[in-house]
Amino acid sequence: MRRVRVTIFIVFVLSVIAFVAYNVFSRMVEDNEPPVITCDSDTISVSVEDDESALLKGVTAEDNRDGDLTDSVRVASMTNFTEPGKRTVTYAVFDSANLAATYTRNLEYTDYTSPEIHLSAPLRFTLDETDEMNVAENMTAEDCLDGDITSQIRSTFNDSTYAYQTGNYNLTVQVSNSASDTCSVNLVATITDPSDTDEREKYYPVLSDYIVYTDVGKSVDLESLITGFERNGTEYLFEETEEDFLPGGRGDVEISGDVDYETAGSYTVDYTFTTEDGAAATTKLAVVVR
Repeated sequence: MRRVRVTIFIVFVLSVIAFVAYNVFSRMVEDNEPPVITCDSDTISVSVEDDESALLKGVTAEDNRDGDLTDSVRVASMTNFTEPGKRTVTYAVFDSANLAATYTRNLEYTDYTSPEIHLSAPLRFTLDETDEMNVAENMTAEDCLDGDITSQIRSTFNDSTYAYQTGNYNLTVQVSNSASDTCSVNLVATITDPSDTDEREKYYPVLSDYIVYTDVGKSVDLESLITGFERNGTEYLFEETEEDFLPGGRGDVEISGDVDYETAGSYTVDYTFTTEDGAAATTKLAVVVR
């Protein structure tokens, strides 16, 4: 009986020693130190056309157990723009023990341009069209990061007004890209009455584009945008119409509106043509200074 007790005691002591030894060994071999990411610069400059490999330029990673992990570094996230073309990028890497390291640095695009909304036809509708009026039907939006973002265009009439009678109505159209850079344009929608005899005598100036963009300090040649006239749905373009069938030329169109080319903003320019019979028609242009 005594021999059994001694045996049990010895087994117990050996078990305790084995348990302690296992824990000591586990702690000795356990990896508690995460890898380290380093960058040769706190700012990286790339083109909007570059892929992820360009974003990883100058990034290295090292781990105390796994060694060089540079090839395993990935772009984990990118913030929205802090200002157009500038954001921060965060890198991440994991070692074999699933310990992670991250590093954040500034990212600047060398050729970034903000998204733009373009309008290929004037915002002019008849009373018959107000119930189904779609102000964005002739609009497109392009972005150098996201490509075609036309479906993201949003429009709102200012002061919650609704176009239900003839006149001019102010509205704002906006579009944003995936980095939250927003293009916002103030526009004017015109509602006309097709039964008005005076309306049928009007010649509206036709423009090559109804939203134009320019940089602060750089003016726009407003007269060069005039391409012809439109009357009752028929266009009379300078390049396609004989002079005898034109009601006038570019110089006969009165251009008015204050555009402050030194201050960023969205401005409205009026192009007005008046026939010899006194029928005056005005087309609206939006000039966006950025």
